[in-house]
Amino acid sequence: MALSAVRLVLLLLAADLAASLDSLRSEFDQPSEYRTPNCNQYKLPGCPRDFSPVCGSDMSTYPNECTLCMKIREDGHDIKIIRSGPC
Repeated sequence: MALSAVRLVLLLLAADLAASLDSLRSEFDQPSEYRTPNCNQYKLPGCPRDFSPVCGSDMSTYPNECTLCMKIREDGHDIKIIRSGPC
């Protein structure tokens, strides 16, 4: 009987963990919600020093949208903004 109770608890914990992972995954796996940075507003060289972090689709946190745009210009990759704030 005790073994059955342990199995039930483990099953419930696994289900809860799976649900948590699904909600976390859905936050990052929905490209339709990604935002294209407005890089035309930033003139080179350099970026303002304001700290307004954004999370890029490359899973890197950038200090602000301008630094993300600089990375796009340097590497030529199409990086979107997943969300405002750190990754």
